[in-house]
Amino acid sequence: MECGMTEATPTFAIVGAVNHGKSSVVSTLAENDQVRISSQPGETVECQRFALHDLFVFYDTPGFQNAIEALAELAPAAQAREPLALFRDFIARHRGDAAFEAERLLFQPVIEGAGVIYVVDGSEPLLEIHAAEMEILRLTGAPRLAIINRTSADDHVADWKRRLGLHFNAVREFNAHHATFADRLELLETLAGLEQGWKPKLARAVAIFRDEWDRRLGECAEIIVELLADALTHREVADAESRMAGEKLKARFVEAVSARETRAHRAIIRLFGHSRVQAEAAGERLFDAELFSEDTWRAFGLDERQLVAAGAIGGAAAGALFDLATVGHSIGIPTAVGAGAGAVTAFVVGKRRPELKLNARWLPGGLRLGGRARSVGPYAALNFPWILLDRALGIFAYVINRAHARRDEATIHAAQMHAAMAAAGLTTARWPDAPRKKCEHIFALLRRGKMRAEERRELRELFRARLAEVSAAKLPLTSG
Repeated sequence: MECGMTEATPTFAIVGAVNHGKSSVVSTLAENDQVRISSQPGETVECQRFALHDLFVFYDTPGFQNAIEALAELAPAAQAREPLALFRDFIARHRGDAAFEAERLLFQPVIEGAGVIYVVDGSEPLLEIHAAEMEILRLTGAPRLAIINRTSADDHVADWKRRLGLHFNAVREFNAHHATFADRLELLETLAGLEQGWKPKLARAVAIFRDEWDRRLGECAEIIVELLADALTHREVADAESRMAGEKLKARFVEAVSARETRAHRAIIRLFGHSRVQAEAAGERLFDAELFSEDTWRAFGLDERQLVAAGAIGGAAAGALFDLATVGHSIGIPTAVGAGAGAVTAFVVGKRRPELKLNARWLPGGLRLGGRARSVGPYAALNFPWILLDRALGIFAYVINRAHARRDEATIHAAQMHAAMAAAGLTTARWPDAPRKKCEHIFALLRRGKMRAEERRELRELFRARLAEVSAAKLPLTSG
């Protein structure tokens, strides 16, 4: 098994006491929520390899099995010219020996050149066996980082820090169940500083990791743009002779748009490598509150004052299109009238959810040539795109603040997450005026099928900037 540090990929063996959270740390660093994690001691019984986008390789090793006995054999390494030679001899000597099988497996990547990440549980007291583990790892001479994880409220961190500082190049606290991208990045940068010879390749890997994160922000922004483009232009149509009841047509519209939102949310979740953030049934929504519920419309989106301004912008955009169609002969009157009408409508409706309208229209060549049809949509409610945006940002905020070590499946509590984002100034109602007004102008064009590639790119960059702001904040997780 080739598992040491290579020229191409920095490699680390994650070692430690049984059930101190090694696998949780691997899962979080590797962004892999499929790493086996169990409350049963000794769940990891072999060396498992996990890669982070081919930038880093981590080996999840078994916990120490007989550290005190192993130390008695390895103590001469302190005076040896080649300490790792004694570890090779130990592996060869105990091949087939069940008493030291775990030690053999965890030493293998280290003797092949891997760095050491030693994980301890700061909630547990430091024992003699842990002192033996630390000394064994010191004897390897490998660059070493100690991570203090926490699995309960009990606090023995100060004791661990004092002892770890004697055996390791660096000591860091790291909660594997609540680590954000920024936390992971800080830990990876610490690894880059452990060994001078590693620094160039590790620094490059960290830079690539940053670039990869920026790429994912851009892809996430595109997912949201696609969602808005589809939702703001969606229409459900029925031939008048189909006898479909108006309420049924409205229900079909709600179902279609809600399903489209759920697909976008799932795409965001996949983008950030989570498979356990899902509803109990595959087709169900992720938020506990439905998109078209009154609770959602009261909580999400712009406030009343902002909606009045948005109504003015939307109305002005419609009037401007009329001015353009008349080549300026209207002298700008439709623009002014449209702005006023849009503002008045927004003032009257406020944050209430407007009813879906059933429209009767002539089909120029659709379901029946020259026939009449009924339709629902596109939904012109001013707050609609902002509610979609807030909910997409909430999904994004949740998954980037959820460590991959967590094993609970989640339905996100919309109101709680929205409150956390509002407190951090990250909801759409807290955006600066300039980007909000620019978005509203583009939304008005989008609704009328007038959004060009240039405006689409601009909208994508506006969203990407907001996503970057959310990713820089550490929000509390709110799920059940």
